[in-house]
Amino acid sequence: MSVNKDIVTVQAVAGTSLYSENSKLRQTDAVEYFKTLLKRNNLITSKCSSSISHEAMLMGEELYNYAVDMLAEKNMIHNEELIHANEGMWSFKKKEHLPKWEEDITKGGNKFDKYALIDSWTYDRFVEARENFHQVTTRNLQQWALSAAGQFKDFEFKASERWVKKFKKEHKIRQRKITKYLSQKETATLEEILKSAETFRIQTLHLMPKFDKDFVINTDQTGCQYQSTFNRTLADKGSKTIFVKRQDINKLTHTYTAQYAMTLSGKLLPKVFVCLQEPTGKFGPRVQKIVEEYSQKYKNIIITSSKSGKLSTELYIDFLQNCLKPYVEKENFLLLVDSWRGQTKPEIYDEVFQDDYKLPTCTLKIIPPKCTPIVQPCDVYFYRQVKDFIKHLQNSACLIEQNREINSREDCIKIQSIVYHQLSSPIFEKMIRYAWYAAKLSEDREIFLNVKDVCFPNQLLKKHCSCGNSSFINCARCQKISCFEFFL
Repeated sequence: MSVNKDIVTVQAVAGTSLYSENSKLRQTDAVEYFKTLLKRNNLITSKCSSSISHEAMLMGEELYNYAVDMLAEKNMIHNEELIHANEGMWSFKKKEHLPKWEEDITKGGNKFDKYALIDSWTYDRFVEARENFHQVTTRNLQQWALSAAGQFKDFEFKASERWVKKFKKEHKIRQRKITKYLSQKETATLEEILKSAETFRIQTLHLMPKFDKDFVINTDQTGCQYQSTFNRTLADKGSKTIFVKRQDINKLTHTYTAQYAMTLSGKLLPKVFVCLQEPTGKFGPRVQKIVEEYSQKYKNIIITSSKSGKLSTELYIDFLQNCLKPYVEKENFLLLVDSWRGQTKPEIYDEVFQDDYKLPTCTLKIIPPKCTPIVQPCDVYFYRQVKDFIKHLQNSACLIEQNREINSREDCIKIQSIVYHQLSSPIFEKMIRYAWYAAKLSEDREIFLNVKDVCFPNQLLKKHCSCGNSSFINCARCQKISCFEFFL
């Protein structure tokens, strides 16, 4: 049975609010509540018939027309938006609405049409700007909106703070920190980068099932400041210039390198490789003695040095020999590394990793240039947690009270040992596996706890160390609460 073609239908005019998500949701809620009232008064059953009768369809049409008339009277929708089909021609439900419609057309639409057009115009400009990687501010949104409103005569529109706040909320627009600036050349090649990253993912996902999850490994270097900082501080409202004292400004700019390795199963390899910055590239006799003492004390860290604080090919081979080889031994494994040329030569791995028959055991997969922020698990998530942990250690309230900083050579060695000790705890295995998921190299999405959740939760502020001092950290391994002095 076909529905009567003269039945009233609701059609959205360009830009109307009738078909907005809010209107749809409100009307859906009304229908659901209407059904609830009918059930409550025992007027309908919980299930409908397997086939709808002609009588039921006529009753449904009557209810529909009544609902549309009711909506018009309640101003939930506008009469001029209610039109019906009649022999293929569109006509108004009520003839007396024609003069009003003509007046609105002359003025560029009614009030709701104008707001909808301004909204659509502004959002289109926003999308276009972000697709081209332009920086967009709240002021830009207001300027675009005012430009759109300028085409309507005698229409007051101020692009107020209230309007722009509502606009951002409706379109889910938020302020975000800029993570990287791109040159014109880099922007032009972004599509190629994304394509290369996707190709790498496809090829790597094809290889991974051939290896045990404990032997699918990603390693990367990360630069660490001798003095990490949050780059923000609380200050009095209205302050224009903010100063922060540091005992050694050079510690803010000088860096050293830490190299971790992590598995698809969520484990960190047994040792972290640290390369400190030394003026001559090597430790002097006195410093060498201290380094050896620390190496004996902190057995989860390998310490070396260079002029720049960065790794060379020779130092990278040391990392392979001292950190990676003791773990993989003679097992076949898949290694993901970035395109830094000091680590991309296959002969390096063929020489270091061999089985009993002198056959290579390392399958090397090189991440394409500029793709590391997208597909490298260490970069995508893990190193963010490492640096967050270091910032908590180096910016403790206890250090402020003691007018003390922990940024010396010895402090950095100790810090890296502590960070490794905590992050290698089983409680962080799901977090490490999430880094693979975030890089889209795993399909397993697990609920996990990160560094802040485990070691620095908000409720920690209400507790105290066993010595009576204010708490600083919740140990990831033993779950014991410690003050700063006891922990460090």
